[in-house]
Amino acid sequence: MAKEKTLLSKGLFEKPFMDSKVRTRSVTTKELILGHVVGPLGLIMLINTIASLMEIYIMKQMSVAVHGDVTSEAYKHLGTLYYWVALGTRLLGLPMGIFTGYLMQHTKSRQGRMRPWYLIFGFVAIFTGFLMFLKPMPSSENGFWIYFYIFYVIYNLLGTCFYYLFNTNIVSLTSRNLVDREKVAFARKLSWTLISGTLIGMVINSVLLPYVIQPDETLNSFFYLICGTALLSIPLLLIEYFYTRERVVEDVQDTGEGSNIPVKAQFKALFHDKYYVLLLITTIIVAIADNFRGTNVQYYFVSYVLGGINDPSLFMIYTILTGVPLGIGAFIIYPITKRFGIRNTTLVGYIIVCLASIIGMLFPTNVMIAYVAGFLKQLGYIPAAYMLGALTSSCFDSIEHSSGYRLEGLLAVGIIGTLQNVLDAPVAGLYETILTTLGFDANSTGFQPAAALTFLGVAFYGIEFVSSLINVIILPFIDLEKKLPQINKDLQERKKQAVLARGEEWIEPEEQDRIDRENSEREQEENRIRDLKERCAKKGLDFEVENEKALKKIAEKKAKAEAKASKKERK
Repeated sequence: MAKEKTLLSKGLFEKPFMDSKVRTRSVTTKELILGHVVGPLGLIMLINTIASLMEIYIMKQMSVAVHGDVTSEAYKHLGTLYYWVALGTRLLGLPMGIFTGYLMQHTKSRQGRMRPWYLIFGFVAIFTGFLMFLKPMPSSENGFWIYFYIFYVIYNLLGTCFYYLFNTNIVSLTSRNLVDREKVAFARKLSWTLISGTLIGMVINSVLLPYVIQPDETLNSFFYLICGTALLSIPLLLIEYFYTRERVVEDVQDTGEGSNIPVKAQFKALFHDKYYVLLLITTIIVAIADNFRGTNVQYYFVSYVLGGINDPSLFMIYTILTGVPLGIGAFIIYPITKRFGIRNTTLVGYIIVCLASIIGMLFPTNVMIAYVAGFLKQLGYIPAAYMLGALTSSCFDSIEHSSGYRLEGLLAVGIIGTLQNVLDAPVAGLYETILTTLGFDANSTGFQPAAALTFLGVAFYGIEFVSSLINVIILPFIDLEKKLPQINKDLQERKKQAVLARGEEWIEPEEQDRIDRENSEREQEENRIRDLKERCAKKGLDFEVENEKALKKIAEKKAKAEAKASKKERK
């Protein structure tokens, strides 16, 4: 029998200092805040900022390269070049799904399957993203476009290859407990949607873009912004790594399953699960719509269709109004989905998006109606933005229940991701190519061709209407939430029987969590005493006196926490 290949089973990620700081079996508040809210902000802000500015940056560089002559063949040539580079990058990215799947399939480390690769490729994203916006020569020179597209390709192929994979799968890998999983999904969406959305939407898009970036003829403001974001993302990436944990992978490795599952069996397990198939269809449709629309469609629509190019405050108002629902949603959506279910709440949300898109399409140039339609659209997206990820992640529980395989990130999933990119590839960059063909000038503060304005309206409202309508049709068939309690109960029983079959002692998860907490508290106390002794020796202090003070503070803090908990229980 051929020896199973394993990656990262030796070396850096087997060192204890690379271990997660999370010790408990249940998800703690500290883990939620540091690992799933604060830490993710690093790459989220960097990658989402680059995504929101990339197309604007490229189109402005194209205009500068031809000295503003947007009717020239050179301008159209640059637009066509971008389309083919974007398409080529997507096509080159097709093997990346297989590549990441291969890495996950053959990774067996004490840190899990995904966290080590996420850290490695996260640093690739940071450095290539920074270098991509470093302009070593004028954009009118061919050397600039060669330099830019080299890092554009590397960034998109390697830098972000684990970013979306990790954000999608860490929810289900963190815990089998549905409540913990919903908390993690909510926390990550809170980070992704509300906090980073506020920073990017309210600060970058509504203030820096219209007031600083758009008027900046040198385009240096792009680099300064990305440089600052890249530097900030380094410590945050490390926080995210050290305060996340792949508990489910640990369980799978403990039972001996590992990840060496035949690819044919993986595909069979995936496509025999109706929930996975239905949610895959909705994901593909939404991805195609997002790839076609581009990330700058909102800015261009407000600027040129509604006339905001001559009044930057209009875009600021629009951004604030459409950001308010996401802010409100962060505080109300969790209890709403707890009561009515994620599927039902998301279904109602997509119905609202459909209605808002119809209203917008009927009155495309009316500013007040655009405000109302934008507000309603974002209101409708709240359940999908914050909670749908928990339901999507739970598909892998259903798959494991029916097949016995835990498949997040493995080769079959990577191949399916590759096929998704095949469908997305033809529309990537098509939006910008159509705009340049229609004579759209990203540096203009006045006239734009009527055909370009019509196209912006279709891209802004029409595409969202179609993708939301498909979700409205499919979601009623996804009743996974009703079955999850029994699914997880069965999976827990299987784990118990596997442990007993090996002749080992079975400890209930609640009891194991208590033991882990006690061990963690004992370790913390030992570390506290050691640190205090070192400090006292260094400063010439009396250890007994200082320890008495410290114990008194700890006791007071514990008494306050118990009183607060008791008061909460009485309510």
